[in-house]
Amino acid sequence: MIIGIGTDIASIPRIAQAMQNPAFINRILTPAEQNRELTPEYVAGRWAAKEAIKKAFPCVNSWHQVEVLNEPLQPPKATICHPAFQSEILQIHITISHERDLAIAFAVIDRTS
Repeated sequence: MIIGIGTDIASIPRIAQAMQNPAFINRILTPAEQNRELTPEYVAGRWAAKEAIKKAFPCVNSWHQVEVLNEPLQPPKATICHPAFQSEILQIHITISHERDLAIAFAVIDRTS
């Protein structure tokens, strides 16, 4: 059963400018998400994905409650990292795309039980 959908779009140049402040990365990305090359495209995609998930599942209210990871040549996988949601059996479908100066993400959250 689908319980939420969300989408977001982010300006890659705006994210690149924000990345000049090291605190920005620590505020937005989890340590695992930071464990790769932090390009403006990557960070903007994570920003958009987390915003899309927050729109689909408004109980999420912190950047670090959502983690979006992927292996090389694999689609991104999102998880909600919060003890209050451990009992929930949620599946998060996420897609991230980039075009010139924009990153966009779309999320669908469903309950599998």
